[in-house]
Amino acid sequence: MKRSPAAVEVRKDEITRLYEALSDGQVVGSLAYETTGGRISLTHSYVDPDQRHRGVASALARYALEDLSQSQTKAGVYCGFVADYVEDHPEWKDAVDISRSAFIATRTARDPNSQR
Repeated sequence: MKRSPAAVEVRKDEITRLYEALSDGQVVGSLAYETTGGRISLTHSYVDPDQRHRGVASALARYALEDLSQSQTKAGVYCGFVADYVEDHPEWKDAVDISRSAFIATRTARDPNSQR
């Protein structure tokens, strides 16, 4: 049975340096970022296991990329999920620099047939 998409709200918490996805007022996912030398890097995402495959991580990635697109510098991407999201949504490629050197294995890192 296919799970229906989650209705999520995404917010940015500058104190914890997290983009947070909320469902029914509860945090169900997060995307961490770091700021170094004026540059922002997206470092790691997490979604509660019972909320996965419902669009939560995609909502986080889209919100963060929209937020960071206002910057004059490219955002660094070290999060495997966000890198995969950018590969699937090429309109974001010019807004980020993807660094695959520190990735935890994700879809593109595991796929030996990937052209990426």
